[in-house]
Amino acid sequence: MIRHLLAALTLVLPAPLTRAAAQAPAAPVTVFVVRHAEKGPENPDPSLTPEGRKRAEALARVLGDSKISATFASEFKRTQETVAPLAAAGGFTTVVIPATAMDSLVRRIRALPPGSRAVVASHSNLVHVIVEKLSGVRLPPLTEADYDRLMVVTVWGDGRGEAVVLKYGEK
Repeated sequence: MIRHLLAALTLVLPAPLTRAAAQAPAAPVTVFVVRHAEKGPENPDPSLTPEGRKRAEALARVLGDSKISATFASEFKRTQETVAPLAAAGGFTTVVIPATAMDSLVRRIRALPPGSRAVVASHSNLVHVIVEKLSGVRLPPLTEADYDRLMVVTVWGDGRGEAVVLKYGEK
């Protein structure tokens, strides 16, 4: 009789724990989206200026304790150089995805494990598009003078998202 009671309890007790675990939402993915830092005048693929290198270092300082696990950049030097100090400090390699492959970038970000934190360096005409594709939040496009914006995008596993706009570095 006691053996049957114990067997019945074993079948009943894990069910509430399993339901509770299934109801707990998975940690969101946090994505920091920035425009590349200040660029030089050379064409077609300029490097960062001294001011841009300072801004890239500022980004690494601001996000240094954020447990970043991935950085993404377009094929252009200026985006890769913007996240280089952060990637070097974290000991990982930046994933390069062409600027025109926006859907591929979004898929890669959505495939990150729950709780991940990533940085995307892109371009003034694409930052707001990336934020909207990830979160559904519409932001105005950046201007050519907007180098100091830091978009913090929270992406939940069910597709919901939020975005906050911050500033970093000097104007």
